[in-house]
Amino acid sequence: MPATPFLFDAVVFDLDGTLVATDRFWVDAARVGARRAFAELGLERPLPTAAEWMSLVGLPLAQGFARLFPDLDPASRARVMAACEEEDHRALRAGGAALLPGVAETLDALRARGVRLGIASNCGRDYLASMMDDLGLARWVEEARCLDSAGTPTKPDMVASLLERFGTRAAVMVGDRLGDRDAAWANGLPHVHLARGFAPAGEEVEAEAVIETMPELVPRLERRASWIEGALEWLDVDLDAPQPTIGVTGPPGAGKSYFARDVGRILEARGRPTAVVALEDHLRTGPDVDLGSTAFVAGSRPLDLLTQGYDLAGLDARIATLPAGTTAIVHGPFLAHPALRPKLARLVHLAVDEAVCLRRLAGRDARSHGPEALLRVRRHLLPASRAFDAAMPPREHTDLVLDAANALGV
Repeated sequence: MPATPFLFDAVVFDLDGTLVATDRFWVDAARVGARRAFAELGLERPLPTAAEWMSLVGLPLAQGFARLFPDLDPASRARVMAACEEEDHRALRAGGAALLPGVAETLDALRARGVRLGIASNCGRDYLASMMDDLGLARWVEEARCLDSAGTPTKPDMVASLLERFGTRAAVMVGDRLGDRDAAWANGLPHVHLARGFAPAGEEVEAEAVIETMPELVPRLERRASWIEGALEWLDVDLDAPQPTIGVTGPPGAGKSYFARDVGRILEARGRPTAVVALEDHLRTGPDVDLGSTAFVAGSRPLDLLTQGYDLAGLDARIATLPAGTTAIVHGPFLAHPALRPKLARLVHLAVDEAVCLRRLAGRDARSHGPEALLRVRRHLLPASRAFDAAMPPREHTDLVLDAANALGV
């Protein structure tokens, strides 16, 4: 049986509490630094508790200290923070840092699968360098970003920079704090929450997956392939047919293009030549037919949206030029249309709530193309998709309606 491909090109990790056992050195170092700073400043006050010190992990340090010492003037607060950082660096140079259990083995397993690895951390340049070089994370991690990195003042910016560097959006973010999840979703990525990290009590983190320990990560990510394999088994595609054609449809932001790509990867691993064909490549343009045009959408009946909006003859020609025995995987909207549905041996509809679609699209398109991209989807493309599905209910006109709200699979 051919090996099942791993379907994520990249994994972006948070650092403290996700890869590094920060609790081994931070609390003691912070206490020593704070005592020294209090003495210098002539302050007599109790030290924060261990839980309060750990609540700073994962936050930009200045933000955390402002929360922990709201009564101190900015200069005094900055001195306390600097003393804590000095002691923190001293502990690191003394070998106080360590990877969390299972991290090295997990990073080995991901690299063995050809996955590109990155770090996005709310730390400073010196701390990141120590983690990469002294602790040895550079052995696995190709790229790392921090608050001092050029052009990345926030964690969402760090993740965006890493995705651009890696040249893929088939990625996932792993972290232990709400800010990590927010950075993932701000880029349209699924998030894996490490529940045994340093999130304080009461910080609820909704995510696509929750793991307790790092060794659970790779098996959880492998479930996307199992999920898609299960869909293919249910569809029972006759791969011995001369040129079977599989369709993948659904609303904007449902994940059609990556689902189609991954179907192709799985079939290729089984020895079946495939070609992924995007309906969007055959979109007609012009003020009279542009699917994103208010005038076109408002003036069209739902079933006109495919035949008037797309060059179906061009799509047919593209498929006809494929080598014999190639499975065409067509992805796009409106594939259940009577003009196209009979040409598809099997058709799967990815069902995703519109709120999730908009969140994904905001991270995928709005960051690079501005808010107009999301406005276009909200005003035109989602209503068009909704109207088409009302005219051609997916459960009646497709072979499988698959809940695709979780990009990691079920």
